[in-house]
Amino acid sequence: MNRNKKTAKRAMGMALAAVLLLSPLSYLGTETAYAATTYYNQKTEKTVTRGVTYEKSSRMTDAGIQNIHVLKVDLTESTLQFKEVESKTDYGLKETVKKLLTDNGAVAGVNSDFFGLSGSYSAAFGPIVRDGEVISAGTSINKGEGQYAAFFMDENGNPFFDYFTMTAKCGNEKKMMELASLNKVTSMVFPIYLDRNAMTNTSGLDNRFQNLVKFVVQNDTITQISEKGETVAVPEDGYLIVMSGDYRDKAAYMFEVGDQMTLDINSSVNLDGMETAFGGGGKLLVDGKITEANSIVAKGRQPRTAFGVSKDGKTAIFMVVDGRGDSIGATHWEMGVLMQEYGAYEAMHLDGGGSSTMAVKTTEDSSVNVVNKVSEGSERRVINAVGIFQTAEKGAVQEIRMQPSMTRTLTGKPITFTVYGLDEHYNRIEIPAEQVTLDAVGVEGTWSGYSFTPKTSGTFTVIATYNNLVAYQQNVVSGKVARLSPTNASIKLNKAGETATIAMNAYDQDGFSYWASTSTNYSVADESVGTVSGNHFTAKKEGSTYIKCEKDGAIAYITVTVGNAAAVKAPAAAAAKDVLNQTVTKANDGAHYFNVAGKLAYTGANKIDAAAYTSAREKAKAYVDANANVAIYGGKNDLQTANKVDSLTWNGSYRFLNRGGVSVAMLSAAKGGITATNPSQWASFTRDIDAANNSTIVLVMDKTPSAFSSAAETNYFRAILSKYVEQGKKVFVISCGSTSYWTSTKDGVRYINLPDLWKADGTVNPNYKMLRFRVKDGAVTYEAVNIK
Repeated sequence: MNRNKKTAKRAMGMALAAVLLLSPLSYLGTETAYAATTYYNQKTEKTVTRGVTYEKSSRMTDAGIQNIHVLKVDLTESTLQFKEVESKTDYGLKETVKKLLTDNGAVAGVNSDFFGLSGSYSAAFGPIVRDGEVISAGTSINKGEGQYAAFFMDENGNPFFDYFTMTAKCGNEKKMMELASLNKVTSMVFPIYLDRNAMTNTSGLDNRFQNLVKFVVQNDTITQISEKGETVAVPEDGYLIVMSGDYRDKAAYMFEVGDQMTLDINSSVNLDGMETAFGGGGKLLVDGKITEANSIVAKGRQPRTAFGVSKDGKTAIFMVVDGRGDSIGATHWEMGVLMQEYGAYEAMHLDGGGSSTMAVKTTEDSSVNVVNKVSEGSERRVINAVGIFQTAEKGAVQEIRMQPSMTRTLTGKPITFTVYGLDEHYNRIEIPAEQVTLDAVGVEGTWSGYSFTPKTSGTFTVIATYNNLVAYQQNVVSGKVARLSPTNASIKLNKAGETATIAMNAYDQDGFSYWASTSTNYSVADESVGTVSGNHFTAKKEGSTYIKCEKDGAIAYITVTVGNAAAVKAPAAAAAKDVLNQTVTKANDGAHYFNVAGKLAYTGANKIDAAAYTSAREKAKAYVDANANVAIYGGKNDLQTANKVDSLTWNGSYRFLNRGGVSVAMLSAAKGGITATNPSQWASFTRDIDAANNSTIVLVMDKTPSAFSSAAETNYFRAILSKYVEQGKKVFVISCGSTSYWTSTKDGVRYINLPDLWKADGTVNPNYKMLRFRVKDGAVTYEAVNIK
């Protein structure tokens, strides 16, 4: 037999031509078919290349957040390919998914097959066919039952999944040796077949394993038997049989140079005519239905990776669900439901857990980036990945797009714009700045290449022009800094000569933050202790002082201690007043007025005089009911007195009010978060706010979001609010609890805490306040008023 690059593939051609189809498995019962109920879904979709999209779906469920990442590939696009990829550095070397995809030129992909976790080298469990070439196959899996499924696509583009099995022998009338694999290098206990699809010589293999013996086979004849550990070339027109020196001495001693050799390979799938194959885990969908999880599928909610194809075979679906962190992961059943949702009809698991990784280069990216949150904190090195490829060469620019380094800035703080082109296949084409005309409309400023430095504030549009193609980008320049916030409020140095770097954030009136470390003015109160150059403080002697930090009238202070000196107290910071915080006086001016108060009821353990208790509550209620169209009671109110105006009173469950262009929603997070308390509130408040579509949104809660037990839930909640801010709405989150009043503005949302009427000891809280709001024609102002 004349062996060339098709050696293994033709050898497989002698295998069983019939595909062994397993009987359909029984389906999971209702008890094990439980899936998380989704109440809200934050979705983003981006284009990777023509015919490929990436979607992130972040779902709030009754079990927590479930982050799902999906790549959909249009298999009717003639220039698209997907295939297994391995290390370009060394055969069998484990590397990260990002590196595997980048080195092989893929635009996106996921981790693929199972493999041995120990050591730097391993081999994929399943068969691998790449570009019509049989790369590797093993004999050790699926011997007793179907456990590790594999995906196959023939040269006509027909996809299918099967539990692949193979036996391989090599020898002659003297002996037939059982082969462990074709081109899969693992422990080298048994002989393996090796050809040029794996390596050109055995130097790397000899560095990993001592005393290997190689039979060089050409034209079905042993032409050389190496010494133990001797490096040999892999023949272009043949193959090697590689074994340990011990195996040669004890089990293969009878073979000699000149012996005729027969390669006998039998498999459940005829790999002759296959264009693509790669291995995975248990089957997930068969004929559109979820199969029972087999013995290798991890139980419970885990990070998971899956691959499937649509019923018509025209779409491939790659999916990763994050787990073991902010995201809850997915069960086998949930993974099946999700794959069905995205159009899969046949599907299998790929390796999951710490291996689950998706990396993508969208049209907005210049390189492949990991898009999911890997469960081990950093990418696991894996044996292979499945990559998606755009084979079309870059063509003429068909459209241009523009990306800003930020969408909001301050006067004097530059924004850098990247302008790039896309051809008909969405291949990204970089365009030199000198070939692009840029113009900013709406504010004044100066250009330097792709960088714009605004001199005035306001909303502005950047217009990019290249060869009669135009792109637009809207941005905002904030008028001034409202407050400064150093990353560290104090500096502690051991001795003179040491330095510290000052990191500073500036916040505008709407609570959006900007890095302002080098644009802030710094002055040291006692320069004998140290000095500031740029944003670096250098100690001159032992002592203590403070640094005054100033920008646009906002002032913050950083205390400094050098050596064992006692710390000094710095002055109070100075911040600009919220522009929406103005005096509110009810008038017959067509505006809508509403008042919001905190808890009136006392829930402590002390006993309060009944008359004093009634008097204090009625006095407070009279304030809240006066001079308003609507009175909102954001905490427990145990007064039975009839309300004088339209009202909404806290009862510990979800409530909603739509009045005068204002949406008021009451949400409870009493058990540590919205999800733990009542997850259906996610669906309720977003549905009602969206339906009302008012310009002012007020959320009244019993716990401020920053106090949620889960930081991930806090971020999820804030992301929803950011959506409304982007729509131009004014958003207030009012928490009712504790005995203090405070306000904070972050990313366009105003967070306010209203104190309780009663202190814990049963005395009236002198800090008790209510909020007055005025809303007219989409404009809103508010005022905090003491109730005495």
